[in-house]
Amino acid sequence: MAVKIILQLSLKQLQFLLLLLFLLSISATSLTFNFPGFYPSNASKIDFEGDASADGSLRLTKSARDTALNMSVGRATFCESFLLRQNSTGKLADFTSTFTFVIDSNNQTSYGDGMVFFLAPAGSELNKTLGAGNSLGLPVNSSLANFTMSSTQYEFVAIEFDIFCFGVESMDWGLSYPHMGIDINSVKSNITEAWSGGIMEGKQNNATISYNSSSKNLGVAFTTFANGVNGSEVQMMRNISFIVNLLQYLPDRVIVGFSASTGELFALHKIISWNFTSTPLD
Repeated sequence: MAVKIILQLSLKQLQFLLLLLFLLSISATSLTFNFPGFYPSNASKIDFEGDASADGSLRLTKSARDTALNMSVGRATFCESFLLRQNSTGKLADFTSTFTFVIDSNNQTSYGDGMVFFLAPAGSELNKTLGAGNSLGLPVNSSLANFTMSSTQYEFVAIEFDIFCFGVESMDWGLSYPHMGIDINSVKSNITEAWSGGIMEGKQNNATISYNSSSKNLGVAFTTFANGVNGSEVQMMRNISFIVNLLQYLPDRVIVGFSASTGELFALHKIISWNFTSTPLD
């Protein structure tokens, strides 16, 4: 009898140990995925909200098939969260995300509003009311006079490609041109850089976003177009970086994805391909 009880305890302890090791391995495992396109075979890995959809590319706002393209907002996130910080050690993960995207005004000279790549708490959801217009799908009330106030719905860190040149943010910063910026809990960017994305022609652009947890450097490399010889446009790379301790703004477990919005002015916002990788927190 004693041997049987000891054996039962040992088996239960072994099962518990195996479960614990399994859970620890999940929490410490890096997140890696690659979408060369967005099709029925892989789109189930994306959580769609609002007007976001997939048809080979990841469409964040209403597409040309819809009758009205204005006042659209959408969000698309990878279906799994990842561990940004291991609570027991305080260690942060490094991550890199690369994507190809298009913002297309269909040859219109006036357009809006833009898109972002973002990190936000796991479990957060799109707020279609707050996210519309100049909010770029983020939970910020851009209709307020002091629209730069921090988000109260959930925290976020975002890389924006803002194409609306006639709104509140333009007056706030004196920006009269499309730009990219790094946003923390607000659509008032901490740092900006001019961006010419070939929006009227719907040209493809690339961006790589990387975070170094040791230096706390959030870096963005992105393509832009500039005038070349004989008036032709050439695509070139630009870089921008910002020192930020993500621990101050985000929880341990986060999701990654994109959001975009239109207001009275509009454009198509779509992601052509996307890959992401984070380092394990061993």
